[in-house]
Amino acid sequence: ILTGAPGTGKTYLAKQMAAKMIGCNLNELKNNNQFGFVQFHPSYDYTDFVEGLRPKQIGDTVGFELSDGIFKKFCKEASGELSNNYVFIIDEINRGEISKILGELFFSIDPGYRGTSGTIKTQYANMQAGEDFAGKFFVPENVYIIGTMNDIDRSVESMDFAFRRRFAFAEVKAEDNVKMLDELEVLDLKDDAINRMNRLNSAISKIEGLSSAYHIGASYFLKLKEYGDDCWEALWNYH
Repeated sequence: ILTGAPGTGKTYLAKQMAAKMIGCNLNELKNNNQFGFVQFHPSYDYTDFVEGLRPKQIGDTVGFELSDGIFKKFCKEASGELSNNYVFIIDEINRGEISKILGELFFSIDPGYRGTSGTIKTQYANMQAGEDFAGKFFVPENVYIIGTMNDIDRSVESMDFAFRRRFAFAEVKAEDNVKMLDELEVLDLKDDAINRMNRLNSAISKIEGLSSAYHIGASYFLKLKEYGDDCWEALWNYH
């Protein structure tokens, strides 16, 4: 899980990692079946991620049918290609209610229980038949999960210990991704942007109650391209 202040390029870095693990170009990632992406939010739940009953038009009436969630579909596909890496990014992983979204998958995503040896029964097991994952679920060994989270919304320390144990946490600092400002070189703004960012973050750190979690990341400064001569004032006033 990549943690850090807003604008530090966590999602972009996660996609770069995914592309390298899969062996494709970053621009090709979106249409690659070995890549999955979702962003958690407060109303996201188990039926979206794993499986659940969904409305279906049956004649003139509306019934319900059991449908796979985005992660279960992803794992099904990965289980058929164990020689290839499959990477699933969960953006803003701390914005969702983890226990409500994962359910019994809390067990399956543990690196120590991957593959068929970690098979579990899902909540809707009694409704499934005639499929490879009928009544059961496991996360294949070739599925890798990368999460991103903003420290301000919920600190790593306040996350569930069982959740924390299942992931390695790496902080992405504001100065780590200044390479993304290379496109400002044509405007002769890159060096000034880095200098101002560092001075601003230094001032933020000196304020009681604040920390690096409140720093301003490099991506904020890409907005300079949208403005003309008064770009610095506009950036400060509007962003």
